[in-house]
Amino acid sequence: MTRVQLSGYSLWILLVIAALIAVTPSLLAQSAGTGALTGTVTDASGGVVPGVTVTLTSTDTNQTRGTATGEDGSYRFALLPPGTYGVRFTIAGFKTSEVPSVTVRVTETQVLDRALEVGAQSEQVTVEVQTETLQTATSTLGTTVGSQTVTQLPLSTRNYTQILALSAGTNTTANNATAFGKGTQNMSVNGNDPGQNNFQMDGVNVTNFANSGSANDAGLYAGVGIPSPDALQEFKVQTSTYDASYGRNPGANVNVVTKSGTNQFHGTAFEYLRDSIFNANSFFYNRDNRASATTKQILNQNQFGGVLGGPVIKNKLFAFFSYQGTRQKNGIGSQGFSNALLPPIPDGDRRSPGFKAALGASNCPANHPGDGNFNAFGGTNVACDGSNINPVALNILNIKLDNGSYFFPSSGTTGYRQTSFSSPAIYNGDQEVGNFDYVQSTKHTISGRWFYSKDPQVSPLNGQLPGSPLKILFSN
Repeated sequence: MTRVQLSGYSLWILLVIAALIAVTPSLLAQSAGTGALTGTVTDASGGVVPGVTVTLTSTDTNQTRGTATGEDGSYRFALLPPGTYGVRFTIAGFKTSEVPSVTVRVTETQVLDRALEVGAQSEQVTVEVQTETLQTATSTLGTTVGSQTVTQLPLSTRNYTQILALSAGTNTTANNATAFGKGTQNMSVNGNDPGQNNFQMDGVNVTNFANSGSANDAGLYAGVGIPSPDALQEFKVQTSTYDASYGRNPGANVNVVTKSGTNQFHGTAFEYLRDSIFNANSFFYNRDNRASATTKQILNQNQFGGVLGGPVIKNKLFAFFSYQGTRQKNGIGSQGFSNALLPPIPDGDRRSPGFKAALGASNCPANHPGDGNFNAFGGTNVACDGSNINPVALNILNIKLDNGSYFFPSSGTTGYRQTSFSSPAIYNGDQEVGNFDYVQSTKHTISGRWFYSKDPQVSPLNGQLPGSPLKILFSN
């Protein structure tokens, strides 16, 4: 006989493996795009009732699932699409019990316990009110936000990330309603950098890990995909103690679920308008721009589109489609607005023979006593007759833009002047969502999810002088 002796370390390893195997069913109860329902069935005295047939029916698609309670009286439905379900409990010797409305939320395992009454199976007890189930299966902390909340709150760019701060434990900056583009809001959770958050849509990770530190479009990298609020069914922000199946980073875990088709046709169409005629100039624009008395900063935005969902084959095949277009001209965001401290440059033709001397007289320190702007920092001061001005510098000052104005503008005064420039940045975004669900049987459903967005941007200023536009295409 061979005797095997395990060391203390090996024994601990075996215990950990056994524990993981034991909790595997609960880990599979829900995913980043689904929820679950569990509970225990008892009789009037509190004793568990095994063998109870539990039938779950979706109120949206009429799909049914069935299971039976085990020896301990418990049952479980895993990987349920978020939505509203009816639950029916039947067994010989007890009255049939029915709960017509139970809400299953993304990433959550709801607990619905029932106590059956003794009686004929043909007798039925129906709970008419919507049952509020408890989420006691896990200790995960987070907040679920439904479609109605997202569509009814005023979001400046119809971006759901602007209300992530509704979740306890999140920290965000004040939303900038003049932001250029999608206006995605960053958040920090439990002291982590915004780049430590995970974003998932319909169970698929949509975080661009190359765009570290931001969920927004930045630099060369696109941010997270942002579906239209009308296409969202719900989203949940998990802030702590979620299990390892939800992400690789220690920050928040944001799970977004888009809508699916149902047995009823439903749809919406929308148009949201922002126009400069309704706006006022900013304080700094009024202070630094001489034309502010007669002109306004431009901020025009049109967001339009719609959604449509319904049955292709009733109780069998369902489809949902969404489109949203955004057309934005933004002269307030940094991409279309800039400030510069301009020197005095004489008006007129800069190629004229007297321009060099006039430029020297306008910029030499002797003609501006006490003004530190005219003193060279570690170099030679400009001579009052302009004799030491480099010809290359004169050629650069003669560069013109397509509209005939000079690339380097003048302050328009005899001294330096802080000047504001506003040239609208252009953002034309288009996004589409297409979902389908095919119910093969009570146990199998084939689902497809498609999301695409194209977000080209043209930034004429981007913090610089007019004449050096930046064009970039972001896409998800």
